Amino acid sequence: MVHSLERDYLAANLRRARQARGLTQDDIAALSGVNRAYVSDLERGKRNIGIDCIGRIAAALEVPAASLLLPAERTRTPGDRSA
Repeated sequence: MVHSLERDYLAANLRRARQARGLTQDDIAALSGVNRAYVSDLERGKRNIGIDCIGRIAAALEVPAASLLLPAERTRTPGDRSA
């Protein structure tokens, strides 16, 4: 597997957005129509993802799809000190 920064960004942003909304991986899986194990793999940077799936997960998180692929410092919310 080739390492990519975008995969790292997605992993961190997905986890951060999910936790900020108080959702579990099971919740995201149910809301987006993907398997919970797939969500877990994405959060650990272990899986590749298609653009349609990014859209479904972003909709479940109520965030713009592009925000899942940006470097963490560009996606932090006001008052968020995690990175």
